[in-house]
Amino acid sequence: MADTDMSKIVELSRQLEAMGCAVVVFTEEELRGARPDLVQDRLIELGWDVIDVLATEPDQDRLTEEDWNWAIK
Repeated sequence: MADTDMSKIVELSRQLEAMGCAVVVFTEEELRGARPDLVQDRLIELGWDVIDVLATEPDQDRLTEEDWNWAIK
């Protein structure tokens, strides 16, 4: 990945973080051949557990896995 590509990724990540989003980025090299969509899906699943542990506000109605799968199609 070119340095300019990485600088764009860092810039976009910082913008999302400034808007209150949690951002995780793995480069193609860091993925080592793992499919990005599968890594992303798994990180989303694991992320909910982390949020539940660290959250300071009560859980709001979030999409079920079935609704989530429908919503992203």
